[in-house]
Amino acid sequence: MIKVYNTLTRKKEEFVTREKDKVYMYVCGLTPDNYPHIGHARPLVVYDTMKRYLKYKGYQVKYVQNYTDIDDKIIKRSIEWGLSPKEIAETFIKMYEKYIHQLNIDIEDNLYIKVTDQIKDIIEFIKVLQDKNFAYQTDTGVYFEVKKFKDYGKLSNRKIEDMLSGVRIEVDETKKEPIDFALWKKSKEGEPFWESPWGKGRPGWHIECSVISIKYLGFGFDIHGGGNDLIFPHHENEIAQGEAWKGDRPVVRYWLHNGLVNLNKEKMSKSLGNFLTIEDILKTYEPEVLRLFLLSSDYHSPVDYSDEKMEDIRKQYYKIREFYSMLQTLSKKEEYVSDNSKKLIDSIFNEFLDNMDDDFNTQGAIGVLFKLINKFNTGEIKENYSYLLEKVNDMLNILGIKITFRELENIKEELIKIINDYSFYNSNDENLSELELVKKIIDYRKKLREDKNFKLSDEIRDRLNRLGYEIRDGRKETIFFKRE
Repeated sequence: MIKVYNTLTRKKEEFVTREKDKVYMYVCGLTPDNYPHIGHARPLVVYDTMKRYLKYKGYQVKYVQNYTDIDDKIIKRSIEWGLSPKEIAETFIKMYEKYIHQLNIDIEDNLYIKVTDQIKDIIEFIKVLQDKNFAYQTDTGVYFEVKKFKDYGKLSNRKIEDMLSGVRIEVDETKKEPIDFALWKKSKEGEPFWESPWGKGRPGWHIECSVISIKYLGFGFDIHGGGNDLIFPHHENEIAQGEAWKGDRPVVRYWLHNGLVNLNKEKMSKSLGNFLTIEDILKTYEPEVLRLFLLSSDYHSPVDYSDEKMEDIRKQYYKIREFYSMLQTLSKKEEYVSDNSKKLIDSIFNEFLDNMDDDFNTQGAIGVLFKLINKFNTGEIKENYSYLLEKVNDMLNILGIKITFRELENIKEELIKIINDYSFYNSNDENLSELELVKKIIDYRKKLREDKNFKLSDEIRDRLNRLGYEIRDGRKETIFFKRE
């Protein structure tokens, strides 16, 4: 029996689905305004592992995730970098899709939905809220009137009175109350827009998830996931607008939230420059190591990233890989089948499943995997290698950990050759990583473009392209990432 911790009720509950043997699951996705960072990787891996285990238990899982491909942050980035909002969003979505592949995300029955493809449905949803007197129009847009929804605050355990007096809310004098939130924003001069009954504009942030989740999963779907930072106001607002729209039952059965990622024991922050992109990490560590790291802590809790921790996880992954390789070799030989050995394997495997049943405790499950490895190394498991391999494959498939023996691709020599050919930096002075070398080249290209030497800049871009790097030049900023 699976139990999950429901943020709404603040307790572990038996997991009972809306439909027998089916799970409908929604996870808040990416706002593609910048390079995806390790904080984006954690929910990607955490909820994929939940999906994998639910499938192992016999459920058919339909999984939906959104791309917020129009947003204030994207528009701001567009102005800063001199690229269109669409170019920025499409580039970072493409990059994110690469990480979906690298991190071994199970995409079967997954839907990744762009907000800009759902504008018509969003408008219809808002019209219903307006007809039910939960929404009102001002000169700046359409807003949800929070006081009209009597259960507001039930997810985050907050009271409206406290919010009005102490919570930082975006100031807009046209709203009835500061905590009222935007369903539709009227566009300013030069901003992207769609036609609507309320004039030219675009969706507010919260409305998109309600519309997409209900449209593709139906009302009262099973799991809604996301980071702890989304509990308030985002998920609180989803409950308000979703249940106001339908009005007869909860919009979601179980609310699950993952902890955030800290960098060297400090909260990551783009504004402070204190964050690591997924691209940065995968220049040094295999995707399997990153995935194992993200599953090595209780998913509810913050996880602290450091090079020391990653090196420890890498050693753990290599230990798993060595064990798996030995097991493959032994399983191909004739073996004596022992009931005692089989019972020990089953006992440990059931312990693994017990951990996963207990609110998807991957930290405990990984510990059980190493317990099995130790039993093998100490000779307590001497037979039944084919059966052991079968159970280990089940464990690894649930965790999404692939066993690979490739080395990270090294193209440093070619990058150094580019630098030396144009003599703009003494690459022999330091032992720079591949990523650092690429950044030196990108900075040099930026100077060339400022000097209007586009011929040489394009020549270097083409050389980087041949090495697998995607380059997008804006008027003020260049986006780059390595393709598969």
